[in-house]
Amino acid sequence: MGALSSFSGILLPSNTCDSLLNVGDVWRHRFPEDKIFRLTYPSAEYEEDSVRFLAEELRLLSESLENVFGRPFSEDQLQAAVALVNRFRDGAQTLYASRIINSTLLPYSKVAQLVRDFLTFPDTETADQIDESATAASKKLEESGDLSTAKLLRAELLNGALSETKINAPSKAPQILVVGGMTEPLAIASLFNAAGRYGEDVLVTDLLSFGFKTVFTPSVNLNGDPFDAMSRSILNAPSEPTQEGLRKRLEFLRVLLSKLSINGLVVCEQSFCDPDQFEAPSLVKVAAEVGVPTVRLPIDPELSDRARLEGRIQSFLETLEGGSK
Repeated sequence: MGALSSFSGILLPSNTCDSLLNVGDVWRHRFPEDKIFRLTYPSAEYEEDSVRFLAEELRLLSESLENVFGRPFSEDQLQAAVALVNRFRDGAQTLYASRIINSTLLPYSKVAQLVRDFLTFPDTETADQIDESATAASKKLEESGDLSTAKLLRAELLNGALSETKINAPSKAPQILVVGGMTEPLAIASLFNAAGRYGEDVLVTDLLSFGFKTVFTPSVNLNGDPFDAMSRSILNAPSEPTQEGLRKRLEFLRVLLSKLSINGLVVCEQSFCDPDQFEAPSLVKVAAEVGVPTVRLPIDPELSDRARLEGRIQSFLETLEGGSK
């Protein structure tokens, strides 16, 4: 279409998403000369059968790549890739934890942009940019005496369990948690910038599929079978309804709403995505049980109804401000 760079091949990871499966089938038909690969995830919570299934899928993918490109799997290159991704996650986890302690340290869109830049171009340069931002944020937290709290919070988020200590935000603006499915964090930040006088400072953190989930996915353990290790890492990603299960996802949401200084929950509902639509009522129910107001935002990938979305966010923020007086 002239808008994308030249690719050697296209990989379509999927599980129960009919849209992704359809894209793969249509692409094969429309562009038969392109090299299309599919990686099928198990549609189940984390368990040994799921691990074995995905490990075998990853092994078959590796064999397909070797057959097509003549490049066999390399454990040395895997180790280098894991080391680079670990650098990315170390810095990005620090940024996420830092913004929860003080959302004014750096814009939410900055964190989202850094994460997207690395996932688009995973190299040392983009990892360095994250390191620099994380170091700057840590320095500011050290000056305010909050660095030890941020380090503890980061470790707890990685383990999926927060301590009993409630974190109080210094900002007087409403503190918002955003949750949803296939929603782009930069798009969410732009909506908040246009909708309220606080801009994106109100966004404390997210549980979006691209964002928190990517950053807090555990590292690959390189001891033993590498495909098994990669499978365990992928399936242990947080806030993933398909792998994690709705019950655990709701429990984690309840903990975040209870332990962090969250004043409001924004539930993004991706249009035409049934899993996203089905879980929204449960997310709203959990928020209601802990006394956190919510707003639901039906969103399509193009943000075609942007003015209405901005108005809805603005009204929600005004309601929260009125309730806090």
